[in-house]
Amino acid sequence: MREQFQIPTGRLWLIFVVLSFVATGIFAKIFVIQIAEHDKWEAKGNDFAQRVRTIEPARGQILSKNGSLLAISIPVYDLRWDSQSPAIDWIEFDENLEAVCIGLSKILGESEEYYAALFNKAKGNKSQAQLFAKRIPYSNYKDIKSLPFIKQGRYQSGFVFERKEIRKKPFNELASRTIGIERSANRVGIERSWNPELGGVLGQQMQKKVLGGVWITVGDEFISEPEDGLDVTTTIDMHLQDVASTSLEKQLIKHDAKWGVVVLMEVETGYVRAISNLEKHERKNGDSYYSESYNHALASAEEPGSTFKLASIMACLESGGISIDDIIDTKDGVAIFHNRKMKDSNWQHGGHGKITLKEVFTMSSNIGSALAVKRCFSLYPQRFLDELQKIGITQPLGVNLVGEGSPQIYTSVGEGGWSGLSLTQMAIGYEVTQTPLQILSLYSAVANDGVMMRPVFVTETSKSGETVESFGPVVLNDKICSSKTLSDCKLMLESVCEPGGEGTAAEVFENSPYTVAGKTGTAKIAHNGSYADGRYRASFTGYFPADNPQYACVVVISDTKSGSYYGSTIAAPVFRDLADLIYATDPSFHEVLDMPLLAENKRHLPTANNGVRSEIIYLYDKLGISYEDLSDKSDWVRISTDSTSVLLNTRTITNQTMPNVMGMGLKDALYLLENAGIKVEYIGTGFVREQTIAPGTPFEQASSITLVLS
Repeated sequence: MREQFQIPTGRLWLIFVVLSFVATGIFAKIFVIQIAEHDKWEAKGNDFAQRVRTIEPARGQILSKNGSLLAISIPVYDLRWDSQSPAIDWIEFDENLEAVCIGLSKILGESEEYYAALFNKAKGNKSQAQLFAKRIPYSNYKDIKSLPFIKQGRYQSGFVFERKEIRKKPFNELASRTIGIERSANRVGIERSWNPELGGVLGQQMQKKVLGGVWITVGDEFISEPEDGLDVTTTIDMHLQDVASTSLEKQLIKHDAKWGVVVLMEVETGYVRAISNLEKHERKNGDSYYSESYNHALASAEEPGSTFKLASIMACLESGGISIDDIIDTKDGVAIFHNRKMKDSNWQHGGHGKITLKEVFTMSSNIGSALAVKRCFSLYPQRFLDELQKIGITQPLGVNLVGEGSPQIYTSVGEGGWSGLSLTQMAIGYEVTQTPLQILSLYSAVANDGVMMRPVFVTETSKSGETVESFGPVVLNDKICSSKTLSDCKLMLESVCEPGGEGTAAEVFENSPYTVAGKTGTAKIAHNGSYADGRYRASFTGYFPADNPQYACVVVISDTKSGSYYGSTIAAPVFRDLADLIYATDPSFHEVLDMPLLAENKRHLPTANNGVRSEIIYLYDKLGISYEDLSDKSDWVRISTDSTSVLLNTRTITNQTMPNVMGMGLKDALYLLENAGIKVEYIGTGFVREQTIAPGTPFEQASSITLVLS
């Protein structure tokens, strides 16, 4: 028999006893660390919870052409208290506690007892980051820093101000989508495309993490100081922008449209002076309103309809297969192309019959345009596509804004959905897509003697008023067609808008003191692969004055519910409103008479808005206008002007009550009110004529105000 194996139990018991002692020791140490030495190790843990963190710089401003603020970062502050700051003099703290609570109550609005309770809570919890207030405006921040005890600074008082910035658009919806949205993810518009310049350079600073996961600075010094972002100056003229948006919104409301676009551009430079994208939205109560939520002008590549006929006829003229005086038989306004019926707008009245190519364009005959393209290119349709490519409308414009829609135009016969119908459909603006901005660039090129310019939205970046980099006009195509074709196209475009003529926009500009060249457009809206009944996009694209073009403009209004859908009745009036304003306010359109405008006894010194004393004095000094300063050098002044003198008087602005902003410009009024935490809405342009909350009203009784400008 084998011997049985004996287990050495004595050795196992020894191992068990040793392990038990070790486990007991571990648990004992855990108990000591967690209970007896808790404060000691928590302090050490806080010492190690330090790291180098990035510091956001101040974001640059976005400015209009004339210096108005389109987007600005306003500083706000979170106020915290470190009750464990080793330099606090607790005797002095107790002596000043009541005064501090009273001061905070007056400035921030809560009761004295509220702040006293926060102090007690912080001391009881040994908090290193007790929150006292969030998003404190700059004016209140300055007042708090001057309070007893707090004015000793962060190390002796324990109070820490954490600076943050909130992005504001003083003009609210005006050009909002082009200016863009500033956020950590998915920025849009100029805020996105110019983010590296606007964003500046991140800094670095040592910070520590305290109870509650809050990071506070260890010291005031930076490892590397943040570098503020550059200011970006746009091409936008806010005077024109206001009129463009107002006129567009009026038409959208009148015709109950889904969305609309207007873009005004300088012909010679490509500088965009106004751009508005308004889309219909509904509130919870069912009311509708229009706001900027998508940049259709830049991104929406849709079938343009009749405004594309300019490119079609231009290609025909360039081919040499037709002239503007050649006759085209449109018959009774109905024609069949590859078993598809095409109609002119007057088909129910017998059509246009035999008309010249110029008249085809003037009266926007679909059949005439299709027959012209068919005559020139039916044997060699690829030549039509090649001519469109030479014009320069088959590629994106390369605008320095993210999200430009790509035009869809066949580059070769047989490509994609090409069919026997494609040639005649493209002739009238179907089976092609263009964004409003791309269509505008074509018309502007005709006005600019054949030179196509890239639309430009930004002219320079700057820092502290000094230019860092300038951005001038950019030529995309220095010759879109021959001089003869260009001359013919100008004649056709002018005939569309000639008062008393047969053009589709003749009545719109019947009483205009300036000449206009352009084209109306009406396109069916495609939906799920077919064209929806009763749904149209109306458009007008043109330039003025026709004899010396300065500005080009495109207007698109989509999906109206009023029963009207022609470009002449819906889109062209917006163009006219803008042109009227420019004509009335631009001296270059008028003869300057060599004579005084006012009799000598009616002369008056230049007036000025009430506002910041330093800026007003600078302006008067530069102009050489004498003034009497009775303001005691206060920051804000009230101006009174007559024929012989200018007086500057003190204008008292308090930090607890609504200021009197009457007579101020919008910029100064916004600065005062928004820094006080007041939400501001405004109506009109100019200086403040009326404010809905009376001056002297305590801030706690009013959180918003409406300003009426005139």
